[in-house]
Amino acid sequence: MLKVIFLAAFAVGTVLADGELIILNNPGSVHFEGSQATNQSFLKEVFTVVLGYTPKLTQPWDGVEIRDPFLLPEALVSIVIEGVESVKSPRGKHFPLNVDEVEEVTWQAVSRRLEERDTNNTLVRIRVGDGLDALGQSALGELKPNSVDPASLKHLSLNNEEDQKFIEELQLLRAIAQKIPSTVTANSKPDVYWFVVSGLRPVMDLHGKDSEATKEALKLLNDAVNDLSNAFTDIYNGQVVVALFTNDANKLRNTRSVESPRVRREEKAGELETFDAAAQNSSDNLNTIEKSIQKLATDTEGLVEQIVDALETTTQDSEKSTTESDLEERKDDIDSMHSSENDYDPGKPITLRLSKRYSANYPVIFNIFLWFGIVFFFSLLAICIAIAGMDPGRDSIIYRMTSNRMKKDN
Repeated sequence: MLKVIFLAAFAVGTVLADGELIILNNPGSVHFEGSQATNQSFLKEVFTVVLGYTPKLTQPWDGVEIRDPFLLPEALVSIVIEGVESVKSPRGKHFPLNVDEVEEVTWQAVSRRLEERDTNNTLVRIRVGDGLDALGQSALGELKPNSVDPASLKHLSLNNEEDQKFIEELQLLRAIAQKIPSTVTANSKPDVYWFVVSGLRPVMDLHGKDSEATKEALKLLNDAVNDLSNAFTDIYNGQVVVALFTNDANKLRNTRSVESPRVRREEKAGELETFDAAAQNSSDNLNTIEKSIQKLATDTEGLVEQIVDALETTTQDSEKSTTESDLEERKDDIDSMHSSENDYDPGKPITLRLSKRYSANYPVIFNIFLWFGIVFFFSLLAICIAIAGMDPGRDSIIYRMTSNRMKKDN
C-alpha cells in the first residue's frame, strides 16, 4: 500500500515538471531528501554547494543538506540525458526538475565557479554522441568499446541508424567505466565529470515512447549508467556525488518562443500601469501638500494679526507695557517659521539612514578572528597556569636561573 502511495505521489510530482533529477550516489556528509521540485538553473548552486563552495543565489531548496562540512565529496559526476523527460531509473532519489536552460549553460556555470577559486581542478565534459572518432583520445585516455552481439538485442536492431548510434553511446559509456580505474586518481581537490547522452530521443521517436524497443533502450541505458556510477564510487571510496538529470532542449526552445512575446507584452503593460498609478499618486500627494501649505500660511497670517492686535492693546495698559523691539522680534520669529514652511520641496530626495553593507567575506573573516582569538586566549592562559605551578627543582629553568652556584661559576 505504501509503495502504491509513493508511486502515485511521484507521478503527480513529475506531471508538474518537464524533467527529472536522480541522485544515484552521495556520501553520508551530503543528504538528499524530499520531493520538492527545482529548476535546472539552480543545479549549479546545488552541485557547487555539495563540493564546498558558497552559493551565489538565495533561492531555497530543501532537497539537499550538508551534514558534515569537513568531509565533503571529492568529485561530482553528472550524466545528462538529452531529449527526454524521464529515464525511469529504479535506483537513486528522484526529484522533479523544471528545465529552464540548456545543459551546456549549466556546465559552463559549474566549471566557471570552480575555475574562479582554483585552476588545477579536473573538469571533463564528454558528449558520447560525438562517436568514437571524436572521443578516441578523450580526456580520460584512449577508449576501446567492445562490440555488441546482435543476438543480445531483443527489440532494438543494429540495422536501424538510430538504434545503432544509441548502442554505440552505451558502449562508450561502458568503455569509460572500464577506463576510470586506470586514469582517474582521487585527490583533495574537487573534480567534475560531465557526460551527455543524446541518442535516446531518436530511438523513442522511431519506435514510440511506450514500445518494447524503448523499454529495452531504457533498461540498457540504466545498466550502463549504473556501471559508470559504480566505477566512480569505487575510485573515490564513496566520496562522490553521482547525479543524472534529463534535459529536453526542444521543449525549452518552443516554450520560450511561444511565451516570450506574451511575457514581454504583459511586462510592458504592467510597467505602464505602474507608471500611471505612480504618477497619479504623486500628483495627488503634491496637491494635498500644496493645500496643507496654503492652509498653514493662512492660519499663520491670522495668528500674526491676532498677536499684533493683542500687543497693541496691551501697550495702552500701564501695568503691561511691551516695547516695540519685543514686538518686532516676535513677528520675525513668526515670519521665519512661515518661510520655513513655504520652503518645503516635495521633490527633494529623502536621506535614509541605512545600515552599512558588508561583503560576502565578512562572516568568514569574522569567524577566523573570533576563533583564533578564543584559542589564543586559552592557550596563553594554560601556559601561564603551567608556569605558575611549575616545581622549581634542579631540572627546572627557574632553579637554573636562580641558583647561587651558577652565579659563583660565572
